Amino acid sequence: MVRARPAHTVALRIANSQPRPVTFCLEPWGEVYEMPRDAVFEVVGRGPEGDSLEVNVTDGNITVYGWAGSVVELSHDGAELGPAMSDRVPVPESSTSPLGPH
Repeated sequence: MVRARPAHTVALRIANSQPRPVTFCLEPWGEVYEMPRDAVFEVVGRGPEGDSLEVNVTDGNITVYGWAGSVVELSHDGAELGPAMSDRVPVPESSTSPLGPH
């Protein structure tokens, strides 16, 4: 019998403190959203223990990466953005981010 690794939950609140909207990307799902100035997005990731969400911020862009085996939920002002966590495909084991392999 194969035993699943324990579930791990990570929650982040990410604020856009820029004086203009920025592009918010959720990877590896390829979802792109405009994040208004002063907006706060909440990202909740669930998956195997041993890794976490990663955030990469560049000029005008915020990208959040799920970790291998994880699924995420994204919301703004209490409204879910994109598919529900239960409808997302988990991140493949071979997924990598700019910070290196998961």
